[in-house]
Amino acid sequence: MAGYIAKDKQINLLFSESEKMYRNLVESVRNGIYMADINDTLFFVNQSFVDILGYQSKDEILGKNIAKDLYRYPEMREEFLRQMQRNGFARDYEFEVIRRDGVILTLLATSNFIRNEKGEPIGVEGIVHDVSEKKVLEVSLQNEKVKLEEILGFDEHVTSIRNLDRLVDFVVEKATAILQADKCSLMLFDETVGELCIKSAKGLSDDVVVKTRIKLGDSIAGRVAKEGTEVLVKNIEYDSRFERSNCPSYQGRSFMCSPIKFNGRLIGVVNIADKNSGAEQFTEMDLKILSAIVRQAAAAIENAKLYRELEYLSVTDPLTNLWNYRCFINCVDDEIQRFNRFANVFSLLMIDIDDFKAYNDAHGHLEGDVFLKTLGHIFISQLRVIDKVCRYGGDEFVILLPNTDIQQASIVAEKLRLAVESHEFEHPMTISVGVVEYKKALSRFDLIMRVDRALYKAKNQGRNKVHLHE
Repeated sequence: MAGYIAKDKQINLLFSESEKMYRNLVESVRNGIYMADINDTLFFVNQSFVDILGYQSKDEILGKNIAKDLYRYPEMREEFLRQMQRNGFARDYEFEVIRRDGVILTLLATSNFIRNEKGEPIGVEGIVHDVSEKKVLEVSLQNEKVKLEEILGFDEHVTSIRNLDRLVDFVVEKATAILQADKCSLMLFDETVGELCIKSAKGLSDDVVVKTRIKLGDSIAGRVAKEGTEVLVKNIEYDSRFERSNCPSYQGRSFMCSPIKFNGRLIGVVNIADKNSGAEQFTEMDLKILSAIVRQAAAAIENAKLYRELEYLSVTDPLTNLWNYRCFINCVDDEIQRFNRFANVFSLLMIDIDDFKAYNDAHGHLEGDVFLKTLGHIFISQLRVIDKVCRYGGDEFVILLPNTDIQQASIVAEKLRLAVESHEFEHPMTISVGVVEYKKALSRFDLIMRVDRALYKAKNQGRNKVHLHE
């Protein structure tokens, strides 16, 4: 009997020691452990649970209702309980709680029902793990993945845009979207004056866009352009390279600037400011993304410039720099379409130089070329920006006058005739002008034939004349 008593004491001591070890284990693990009654009131928590939720002691959290006091959204708790009732447990259930200081945490819970002797649920016990940092990392990685996909899409699209104006607008729009910014400007370098000017912008006033011109070395954009190195400013208040007083145009504290270069030659600068994603600062990853955008944009901008130059050469006369016959035909077709849609009146002048052969014979072909260039300058100086002056061929010119009826066109023609007559050439020169107004249902061929006949009559009337085709 004495042996049994001694053994019973050993068992009791063992149970007592096991309980102590169990309690030490519960209190030392990093995961939060909790127990709540059937009404969701907490009656046991370990210290890790207290720490996770930002409380100082167990007394501050015991007695709180899980659904009402801790869960961010009640429907999350309801879904948790549905899983428990359906399966008898919940494994790796993700939900959001509000920490004591108001910070939103993402927790992962594995829980079971606490049951009485009859097997009836009388509460819930479980383990929770704080996965907030992991969640933030997952979101960050997902954002970076989305940004990478957007950059790849940007590359595919940007190379297909040939119009420079549309291209820079696209670059600005995509840069602000990918980098989650409110402000962006793309500045091109004007080599003739050594200044940067804004070609496209988002989040800036029209007045700023029009007036801003920055010399190399001036302000942050000018320094970036001159030195050819990108800049990331996380907080201008504490950045020793720059002072807020010297950078009044930067309203936000964080911004980025990157030079646009192609084959070592400066094209311009891209400026990004005012992060709008909730984070106040741009990061090194943002700068890498901006650099990738700028590299792709640089080649596209260079191609667009070359395309514009080639397009310009294809529609301009190389001697006078006026529009050529091809451009004239396209413009007439456009005006006819506009007339058919909106009934916009327009007129056409055809001009021939009187005795141009005699001028060439007397002064040589080089002087004749100078005369043609000068004549082009005279025409442009007397006309509106919307008027199209074209060299039709040899010593003939045509001028397209949008929104102009025949009476108004005759006044323009007379003004041109007088301007040429009064100009001091090597010897006095004059022009003859035919005038016609477009009428409904006329083809381009009919219009040109009519103005050609009007010019023929002006020549036959003694030259230095204006004749209207009525």
